[in-house]
Amino acid sequence: MTPLISFLSLRNKKIALITHAGADVDAISATGALALFLSKNNSVQIVVPEHASMGAKSIAKKTGTKYKISPSLEEFDSIIMVDFNSWDMVGNMQSTVKKFKGEKYLLDHHIKSKDKLVEPKNAFIDSKAVASCSIVLDLLTKSKAKITPQMATLLAAGITADSAHFLTAESGTFDAMSFLLKKSGKKFSQILELLRVEKGFSQKVAMLKAAKRSRIFKMGKYIGVISEVGAFESDSAMALIRAGADIAFAGNNENRELKISGRASTRVQREAGFDLAKDVFQPLSGFFRGSGGGHPGAAAFNGANANVEKALMKCLELSKKKVSKAGQVQLKEYT
Repeated sequence: MTPLISFLSLRNKKIALITHAGADVDAISATGALALFLSKNNSVQIVVPEHASMGAKSIAKKTGTKYKISPSLEEFDSIIMVDFNSWDMVGNMQSTVKKFKGEKYLLDHHIKSKDKLVEPKNAFIDSKAVASCSIVLDLLTKSKAKITPQMATLLAAGITADSAHFLTAESGTFDAMSFLLKKSGKKFSQILELLRVEKGFSQKVAMLKAAKRSRIFKMGKYIGVISEVGAFESDSAMALIRAGADIAFAGNNENRELKISGRASTRVQREAGFDLAKDVFQPLSGFFRGSGGGHPGAAAFNGANANVEKALMKCLELSKKKVSKAGQVQLKEYT
């Protein structure tokens, strides 16, 4: 029996659906849809290590998706890890998950890490999928499961969010969305409304400070930007891309933990074959203790206490190495 069928066939189990730390919309939507399906025959709890992102909190509230932050796993028979495949992404629950004695399964769409979280037969990783919600949809469809309007709504939201509103979509993504919109009974504008999150004062200030503190570099025909921030690394990096950067990194060392988020424009991805996860954050672990991963245009690194400025500069150097031709590209800072 394949992993696709095996954990969907669980019966009379207490199941924990575990997202990565700081769960995003795709993670909470994928586990939400799975929870709705598995709850017919099991007791299911969505588990989020450490905290959920603002987008995840918002869609969970709007769809009535319940989750718990970093609970004990002692009462569960099985766990299904969703939207990650490296140990560092489990945050403060890493030890708890490693020690879990029951059945373990994994479902993810990121590039495979060197970590072994579950037995190969129980791991399903499709790095070509645009979102974990895409894999859940495929899984449910192949199992001929009934997809309810609420499940379809969650899956549509997750795919929309993780495809950056279809910037990274392929033809099959639109086929899936057409199917899900019909199943959900909603218009696409209603899915977008579910994803809308009003930025708070602190978040706005953080993004403005990211721009104020940014260092700008020319890498051939591309612009790379780094910024040391106090919080909201991913939003800050995205704000720098929207301001004109081709590659942007925002990082901090809050609580003596190195956190860096990166974003890359579709232009540099297309023209230079640039991939933040493969070209920057995975190699970064060779210079700073920690691990990273994600997607070509959006990725992150979590590590131990380190000099943020040095780590951000190393991100730029690794980026330059990828976009350079015959080593001719130099980093030139603009002040």
